Amino acid sequence: MKNGEKHRWKSWANIVNGFVAVTLGGFLNTAWSEDLPPPAASTSLEQRLSILERKLEIADENAAAKAKETPLVKVGAEGFQLQSADKNFSLKIRGLIQADSRQFIDDRTGSQTNQFLLRRVRPILEGTAYQYFNFLITPDFASNAKTVLYDAYLDMAPWPFAKLRVGKFKPPIGLEHLQSDPYLTFAERGLPSLLTPSRDTGLQLFGDLAGGVFSYAAALTNGVGDNNTNAMTSTATPIYSDTDNTDSKEATGRIVVKPFKNTETPFAGLGLGFSGSYSKNNIVNPSYSTPGQNSGIFTLAAPAINPPLSDGAHTRIAPDLNWYYHSVGFYSEYIRSSQVYRTGTARSKQTNQAGQIAASYVLTGEDASYTGVKPRKPFDPKNGTWGAVELAARYNVLYIDPDTFQRNIVSGTNTIQRATAWGVGVNWYLNSIVRFTTDYEQTTFDKGAAIGTTTNVIDRPNEKVIISRWQVYF
Repeated sequence: MKNGEKHRWKSWANIVNGFVAVTLGGFLNTAWSEDLPPPAASTSLEQRLSILERKLEIADENAAAKAKETPLVKVGAEGFQLQSADKNFSLKIRGLIQADSRQFIDDRTGSQTNQFLLRRVRPILEGTAYQYFNFLITPDFASNAKTVLYDAYLDMAPWPFAKLRVGKFKPPIGLEHLQSDPYLTFAERGLPSLLTPSRDTGLQLFGDLAGGVFSYAAALTNGVGDNNTNAMTSTATPIYSDTDNTDSKEATGRIVVKPFKNTETPFAGLGLGFSGSYSKNNIVNPSYSTPGQNSGIFTLAAPAINPPLSDGAHTRIAPDLNWYYHSVGFYSEYIRSSQVYRTGTARSKQTNQAGQIAASYVLTGEDASYTGVKPRKPFDPKNGTWGAVELAARYNVLYIDPDTFQRNIVSGTNTIQRATAWGVGVNWYLNSIVRFTTDYEQTTFDKGAAIGTTTNVIDRPNEKVIISRWQVYF
């Protein structure tokens, strides 16, 4: 056989052998897949996949373990917050700034000062320790160039129905008095709040029952006079309400019922409250002011001998009602404050009273509430949204016991017998943090001014004031 023929024969033999090998390999491969374990190469691949899956599981476990140890940092409309991963510890930094303008109209006597002022500048520090312990610290830097500590307390809250508060706080009396400053419907509280203690120091037991249908609070505090944060001695030396100079203490209680809270009726937002307080021997004099925050409408007499002083039992009663339904808000309250005064050896109980009714309506359709209005569409003129707008109106009155004048407990020349006020307001909520308020309040007075002698007493001039406020609260 020639060389060329031998070469062609080998080529064909190689082709035939390859075909046979491929065919047999297919049969053998089928047999492996059905009857035999996979080849070594497949076993190695599954091992590698198993190892990779385990590595991913370990990575997830490490990430989860790290997440349990990594604190959370939140920044938003509710302030700056640090929180432990297990939520047992947290620290929140918030703030309140209120920049006001007071413009008095028709001030014929020149006794009312138009001014711009910082009404409140309060950094707010609050937090949680070991889940059940909460604290709050609120100083104020806008109180006549003095730093005043308004709130500083610790809450122990193991259950919703039983919480204990210790420190300096608002005693539980008065509907509008207990409303937080950023959420007030008007720039200033109404006349009834003059008959409540602003802040006091002590302890309080409080809680909610039946999902908030029933709430209660009971406090035992040092005791301060009406509209007082700081007590004043006869020498005008301030004694802060976190101290005391008598053994007598003041007991205050409040109950609130919201009978339709968990229903779908229009009265789901109805709340009925009743508060009361009692002190066996209060020695702190009251401090009253006008809606425009002018003082001097209640002044004790100052004879050379036996000046009158608060010295005896002090009681308050305060029923209230509030109702919120969609964009409508309504609240009303009455407060009666009775104080025993001493002039020499003579004692007498004097009772001052105040009440108000108020209503509001949110024009832009958001819900009205005791904690303000949350705009659905924050202020964004580029996109044609402007926030929420609320209209409000109120009528309130303060009545001073006429026996106070007959017994010469107060100065007849600059103590009013009655103040009657009505006001209207507009609240513009640009977003959940920024708010602009403008109110007009007009107050008429019975008595409270004198010409020449104390026997020629006339009515104090009317007060007409426009109060505007820019507020930042986060």
